[in-house]
Amino acid sequence: MHQIYMLLVGIHIFAAIIGVGPALAFNRVLKTAENMNELKSAYKIIGKLNHFANIGFGLLLLTGLLMGLMNPSLFQMIWYDLSLIIFIILGLYQAIITEPKMKSLLKIAETYDGVDIPQEYKNLSEKKAPYDWLSNTILIIIFILMVFKPW
Repeated sequence: MHQIYMLLVGIHIFAAIIGVGPALAFNRVLKTAENMNELKSAYKIIGKLNHFANIGFGLLLLTGLLMGLMNPSLFQMIWYDLSLIIFIILGLYQAIITEPKMKSLLKIAETYDGVDIPQEYKNLSEKKAPYDWLSNTILIIIFILMVFKPW
């Protein structure tokens, strides 16, 4: 049983890498685009990485819960419970708040024919930035809870 648990821990760590890594980089990749061709390419890259990030986040939740089922004492630890709660809140926040904003930006990028990035896109991107900072901050908090297990 210990070997299965350790395998889950390994998968959990790998899932964190493939889930959290790309998620933290998405906005930076988009901000480096200097024209529409680069922006469209950035969205293609993000689209491909998003698939891995979604798999990573799914594996994180699954392995985290399985480890809790194998070791029920985890459910009595504040860092574990708080991580789960924040993770679920983050998923809802992403689905309800940030994804619709990202889809609006993507729609502009897909339909715009000019070379320069339109001002409408830049304005929406600036309005979305604080939401992205909050998402990234939440990811980092979860990461800190998982690594340092403060309580």
